[in-house]
Amino acid sequence: MKLFYSALLVFFFLFSSITTVKYGQEPDDALKRGSAIIPEAYDRSSLSWLLVYNRGDSHVSRIKQAFLNIMHSDKFFLNPLETDVLVFSGARTSDDKRIPEKKIQHNLKELNLSRQIISHWYSRTDDGFMDMERIHKRGLENATDADVLRYQSTARGNWALMDYGNRLIDKSYIITLDFTNIDRINTDTYEGYRCRVVASLFRVNLSEKDKEFIFESWVLEDDTEEEAQRKRELFETLDPPLKFVTQISTNASSTNYKEHTFLGQITPRKSTEELFADLVQRAYDNVLFELERDYEDFRVITPLYSERPLEAKIGKKEGLKVDQRFFVYEHRYNPKTQDITETRRGVIRATSDITDNRKIATGDMEPSRFYQVAGRRLREGYVLQQRNDYGIELELGASLGEIGGGTLGLNYSAGRMLGIRAFYLTGNIGINSKKYPDFPDPDIELDENVSFFRWDVGLAKGFHFFRNFEFRPYVAYGQEQATNDGFEPYDQISTHFLKGGADLALNITYFMQIVAGGNYYAILGYAFDEDDILDNKYTYYFAGREGVALFTGLRFKF
Repeated sequence: MKLFYSALLVFFFLFSSITTVKYGQEPDDALKRGSAIIPEAYDRSSLSWLLVYNRGDSHVSRIKQAFLNIMHSDKFFLNPLETDVLVFSGARTSDDKRIPEKKIQHNLKELNLSRQIISHWYSRTDDGFMDMERIHKRGLENATDADVLRYQSTARGNWALMDYGNRLIDKSYIITLDFTNIDRINTDTYEGYRCRVVASLFRVNLSEKDKEFIFESWVLEDDTEEEAQRKRELFETLDPPLKFVTQISTNASSTNYKEHTFLGQITPRKSTEELFADLVQRAYDNVLFELERDYEDFRVITPLYSERPLEAKIGKKEGLKVDQRFFVYEHRYNPKTQDITETRRGVIRATSDITDNRKIATGDMEPSRFYQVAGRRLREGYVLQQRNDYGIELELGASLGEIGGGTLGLNYSAGRMLGIRAFYLTGNIGINSKKYPDFPDPDIELDENVSFFRWDVGLAKGFHFFRNFEFRPYVAYGQEQATNDGFEPYDQISTHFLKGGADLALNITYFMQIVAGGNYYAILGYAFDEDDILDNKYTYYFAGREGVALFTGLRFKF
């Protein structure tokens, strides 16, 4: 039983390692998660990134070097700043050692970063000359094939798409990264570094008055020097506020397997600099993942292009990845109330058939393909909205028969890393107890029930032949151990096994399923205790603990 409770702690630790803490005020209504009506269109946000740290923080030089070499997502426009780092002095917060968001916001304002971002949008030179080239270019880059098809028959055509850039300015953000609690990891099997990263999100709050002010300070070629100087000085007074949106905290780690382990012998070993580069990149990816989960401006929205097969005109430009989750909505207009209501009709995920659309849309780009995991039949024109999940499943259930008892399972969607849809790493533990009145070994007198604890790890592949159903075959390797006070001179009697089987899951809702299935346990080799191999197979001592077992339970998706 001690092993069972230890395993439970491991499972809960895995869940706690992905939790995200949010600090500060509630986000703007336009950004708040779960809004009643999703936006009509998706516009790419523009991001500026800053590394913040305190003098005296550990590993600053390595973190800074890795930060400067981050591989940025193609999903967002980048607005570079004159500085990449902010250095602070003084105490961090007493509870979680983060730099307070108000202190960061004050420093951002002193650096006039809003003005720097506006200058970048309008390609402003030191002489005060500006143009619309970047704005128009980003308007075209922002447009999807669906936008092109919508506007290509209109009189304005591409000019309408170019004007998209004017509204993109309103989605200019600054994200600061603060790396805290950087610790060295050193276990029997792996070593490396882990950290907590605190990300602060700010939005450039550009008003209509500010936009008018920009054009009033626009230097023209036929301006006199006095007029040009007046406009340059006028622009220097532009100071759009930076609105604090939220502050989140999440984990990241990077490790090497030690050389004496099997994985350490077959995987490349990272240098210390490579470990920190990996650590910072993972922190960056985790922060974007969490922002995409919580805020509308970071989520992709697009119409369903085709229903059979399920296709949409998005791809790598929108950061689409295998098994990325989308909710599908139907919008309906009520003529009596003159209200538009949205109803979720299904849940879909991206396949590995993702188009590379990282160029100006022309209207003839191949769509990306999806598969449905929940809901009813979907129709062309329904609206897809990105809704990230962690790809983790928790299973609670019971095995029936001789190899019975309670079970706890944890699955991870590894297909999103490998490019294989619905592909899982699995882990399970199970416990049960049973009387064995005719125990075959005369030297052992059992003390009441024999307690069994088993674990296994394996691979599974899901198939979605029908909506709301999933068929999932799997194979696993594991170990079972039996304990009883009467086992002396043995501490325990154990065996290794292979397990193969399949289950069928029925959706109760998109995040919860009823699961039922069967599997076959095949015992490997002779039984053993902690120190020695015994003279008989496991089934000699415990008849029936091999063969077919049935399973039923609930599966929760996170």
